[in-house]
Amino acid sequence: MNVQDPRFDPLLETLMNDLHHHIEHEKTEDMPRLEGLLSREESQKLAKDFEWTKMITPTRSHPSAPNRPYFENLVGLLVAPIDKIQDLLRSYPQEGRSKM
Repeated sequence: MNVQDPRFDPLLETLMNDLHHHIEHEKTEDMPRLEGLLSREESQKLAKDFEWTKMITPTRSHPSAPNRPYFENLVGLLVAPIDKIQDLLRSYPQEGRSKM
């Protein structure tokens, strides 16, 4: 859908409301319930696995990337390091840039 479409803003607002509701449900209900079922070791292992996954996952969308299984994973692995470098450059202090 094009952003100029009059249905875009209401649809985006609905999606964001649904997403916020989903996140809140996970945070207040699903995650505490899961923590109650896992041992401390299992929880720590899953947390490490999640941190590893975040390291190899792109940080922004790539609309032209393929969305078919295996291809999307491969492209994700290739663009993730580029995204991470761009993130570092974007977060680099402004005063450091002016002295170059």
